[in-house]
Amino acid sequence: MKRFALGIGLLGLSILLSASPLAAAVIPDDSPAARDAALSRLRAAPPREVCAETLAMSSTFGTSCASREFPALPILTAPRKAWEVKPGWWGAWSPFLVGDLMLTGSCNNDGNEGVSALDTKTGRFVWRIASICAAGNRRGSMGQVAFHELPSGEVLLIYPRENGEPTDHYVIDVKAGRIVRTLTPARRGPTRSAGGVFTVVNQSTANGHSYISALSPEMDRIVWQNFDFRLAMPDNLDPRYTPTFSAPAASGGVLYQTARSKDQPEPPTRQLHAIDLRTGRTLWRHTAQPVVEQGNTSAGVTSYRSDDGLPMVAGGRVIIRVQGLLGPVRIGLPPAGEGLRALDARTGATLWTTTPVPGQTIINRVAVGDILAVEVETGNVRQIWGYRLVDGRLAWRRPVARGARLLASSGGVFYVSERTPAKDFQLQGFDGETGLLLWSTVLPGHNLDFDGRWGIQDGRGGASQGPSWRIGRDGAIYGVTLQGAFKLQ
Repeated sequence: MKRFALGIGLLGLSILLSASPLAAAVIPDDSPAARDAALSRLRAAPPREVCAETLAMSSTFGTSCASREFPALPILTAPRKAWEVKPGWWGAWSPFLVGDLMLTGSCNNDGNEGVSALDTKTGRFVWRIASICAAGNRRGSMGQVAFHELPSGEVLLIYPRENGEPTDHYVIDVKAGRIVRTLTPARRGPTRSAGGVFTVVNQSTANGHSYISALSPEMDRIVWQNFDFRLAMPDNLDPRYTPTFSAPAASGGVLYQTARSKDQPEPPTRQLHAIDLRTGRTLWRHTAQPVVEQGNTSAGVTSYRSDDGLPMVAGGRVIIRVQGLLGPVRIGLPPAGEGLRALDARTGATLWTTTPVPGQTIINRVAVGDILAVEVETGNVRQIWGYRLVDGRLAWRRPVARGARLLASSGGVFYVSERTPAKDFQLQGFDGETGLLLWSTVLPGHNLDFDGRWGIQDGRGGASQGPSWRIGRDGAIYGVTLQGAFKLQ
């Protein structure tokens, strides 16, 4: 069993840890006895409820909670290739799991274009719909698609055209393998599915606001609208500008969306909003962002506040990143003090905020049962820290290699990848409760992508349709490559 390389000298690491107020945190015990005890506990643990939603496998990051925690069995031993098919794709859509099928495909092919369904047990092709590539000048392009599972068991495929015509919303009967109807949305725009409701974001320059519209399952009716948000600004006016809306999370009938509110003073920042998915009413809003930068400008004294960023729901809490916890700095300097803040999902009350460490940057975070695994970096030192979701206290931490990437979790185990010098991937599984290493394996890196598009904070990879692999309920990894598809178990 391989271990991570520390990536720094032991003296440098000891100086860093001894200088930290969190130096007493437990360093995981990777001994065989501790590993066996952790595996016994994980095997005996009952299934956990990961997120309060009905269509739990239909979201990009496992659930609509955006927690990167899949409602699936843990991977307790190093996974091996169960099957692989190479139909000759050149680029493929992020896989989507529904029932016993994996949906993927591409229009960037010569002989096997379209959306394809593969049997998750065998990798056998069950059906293919090629006709979608003949529309809208799509042939020869990959495109950015989105799959959504409908309450009926059908799948909605949202696929933009390449010729400027309106985006198509195809409803697919996955048992028959055919398009049964095309939806015409009552409102068009960036669309997400949350708790059985489709939300669309738009802006009205004439009325001076941005807004969210909720659509019925057939998308033909506007259920509610929330007009509480600012217009987007040209991003060349302020280097700190981020889009008006972040990617949201949803749980228990509530949409958690960070956005700029109309009534914020200048300069505005994105605040977390909790919106009732039945009525569209704003239930609460987070307004306690720390001041990050402060100083004199041509407009007078200006204060920039922390941005709430991308929310995640875990353990009944909404988790956001905040900056400036060590006080404001002069305008133009890097923020002083990053931390995570947990808000009560029902009331918005602040439950805890992690203790900031000078010079530390939060890179990614993943929910793992009762623990929040957080990828952090201080100088050239990269670590993963395990915070208790109940109170935000640090339970454990472990150094990892400089190139390590925190990915996702399932069943109380989280996964990390690292590129090897040979350009392969070292994939590893860790116990969420203790942070100890359970297994390690090396996967051939040709055409694989085991480090991109998982980061909640920095958006590594940038593709809107999501990562190139998912974890099924059976604990298997289902993925696509530039040329085919595979299953690891």
